[in-house]
Amino acid sequence: MVLLAAIPLSAAQGGDGVDQADAKAALLEAYPGLFTISGNTVTWSDGATMVWDDGKTPTPEELIKSPDIEDMFHYVYPTASAGDLVPDVDFDPGRIRNEAFFKKLYGASAAAVGHHLTSVKWLPKLGKYPVRITSLFGIDARLSQISNALQDMPVDTSRFGLKPGGGFNWRVIAGTDQLSVHSFGAAFDINVGYSDYWFWNKPDDKGRIPFKNRIPLSIVTLFEGQGFIWGGRWYHYDTMHFEYRPELLIYKEKQR
Repeated sequence: MVLLAAIPLSAAQGGDGVDQADAKAALLEAYPGLFTISGNTVTWSDGATMVWDDGKTPTPEELIKSPDIEDMFHYVYPTASAGDLVPDVDFDPGRIRNEAFFKKLYGASAAAVGHHLTSVKWLPKLGKYPVRITSLFGIDARLSQISNALQDMPVDTSRFGLKPGGGFNWRVIAGTDQLSVHSFGAAFDINVGYSDYWFWNKPDDKGRIPFKNRIPLSIVTLFEGQGFIWGGRWYHYDTMHFEYRPELLIYKEKQR
């Protein structure tokens, strides 16, 4: 495996490492028609406004706990095409989420999110596991397409989807007061039995969390093709976890 480190700044990037024009364009392309971005202000179609960049230079911990919208692009997400990678310390592309932004996208309460939930039959030929997921942005249809492709793959690959951990679950992330993306019905855990999670492993003698993964990259490719990113690209990894984050995949393409 290759050690995955942070990407050096280019001339087009600001002091925090984000390419401002590309990040804004990626967000607008990912969620068209819902908001505009002018200067430092994100304006939603209902008139609500949010700050794009609060001007702070956050620590890795602050990026997770209190990011602005721009901070979500702090790390460039590496796709499955890059092969097996070991994330560098605190390299967590996708774990940085501005909660207020996601509440505007999907709903600010379990009841509001519930208006858009539907049930997807996951791997219907192999077990018909029902998964509750949002229909916003066609996420339910996207998950169905992944399911159909995975169940037709060889058994040594499709078996990784046989015990899904589920979709919608209004809850905070363990050990935090921050909502999980599962709260919005926009995340899916593929298989509890083959999951590896950073918190389950003790740091080595240098204080580094050892990276572990059993999910094939061929499955990651299926999810990325439908706009999902994978928790196996994080230093604080969660290898069964996928969440719908098309803006990060679009931004990645723009950074080529």
